[in-house]
Amino acid sequence: MTVLIGGGSGFLGTELLRQGRLVGQDTAATFHTLSGEDPDGTWHHLDLRNPASLREVLDAVSPRVVINASSGGSKWEVTAEGGMRLARATAERGIRLGSVRRIM
Repeated sequence: MTVLIGGGSGFLGTELLRQGRLVGQDTAATFHTLSGEDPDGTWHHLDLRNPASLREVLDAVSPRVVINASSGGSKWEVTAEGGMRLARATAERGIRLGSVRRIM
């Protein structure tokens, strides 16, 4: 089962990737500006403001679970609207949008 960590290059995303690997979880991660420092990671550029970008990443990874650790700070179109786009896209594809407690 592949877990996609949205915002994998951030503080929380980096830790989720590390924890996932510790338990042998197949993981992939997204970034917006710079990919994370994990050289063994599978990184995908994602702009949550762009529905086509989201579809491309979900098609490429085919995750069973997505965890959204992304942050747009005060950018409404990323933090709020992007999160809604992600929730809608995962629901349409039957992908679980998970919480950290339930996945790891």
